[in-house]
Amino acid sequence: MDFLTAEQAERIRGTTVAVVGAGALGQMTAHQLVRSGFEKLILIDKDVLEYSNFNRQLYALDSTVNQSKAEVLKAGLLDIWPQADIRVCETFLDECNGKALASGADLLMDCVDNADTKVCLEKLAAELKIPLVHGAVEGWYGQAATIFPGDALLERLYVNRKKQETAALMPTVCTIAALQVGEALKLAAGAGKPMRRGVLFVDLLSSDFSWVTM
Repeated sequence: MDFLTAEQAERIRGTTVAVVGAGALGQMTAHQLVRSGFEKLILIDKDVLEYSNFNRQLYALDSTVNQSKAEVLKAGLLDIWPQADIRVCETFLDECNGKALASGADLLMDCVDNADTKVCLEKLAAELKIPLVHGAVEGWYGQAATIFPGDALLERLYVNRKKQETAALMPTVCTIAALQVGEALKLAAGAGKPMRRGVLFVDLLSSDFSWVTM
């Protein structure tokens, strides 16, 4: 392939990515990771699939309702690439178990839907000394960023965080997942420039992509 060298492709295959959250964003991100050549994934989520997920979650099907999101996602990914090494952790990540759950990861993908866990992930990535690729979606809107240890971007971004339920349109999920996987590819391959020290805000309703330095 003209856009990747053999060495870069091998680095991508050898990179272990922990996808935290197996909902809409996590499913699409993991799907794109495997389609892009990543073979080592850790899927972390305790939730189950429901009918209310059908509008935005890739593996929400009539046949998968009430099943573990992470296990269903693993099965779907192995159907794409049976050689993939995928570990499932059916639990919610927190400050107590994060280090053990993400053990061995080279990269964290933030696909959770609450601000407290996002900030927790940022601290965990700093402790593990690995990058965190942030993603968030709500309705027509989304955001993405790459955070290196010490950046503390999410702690500033979510300083006035409140707990709330969020949902997004499928096009928003696909867009943010693509941005996150693009960042993962660059980081694993050692190519390009990551979206660091700022946030890319996406407004699909107005067709606007805005980079804000932080």
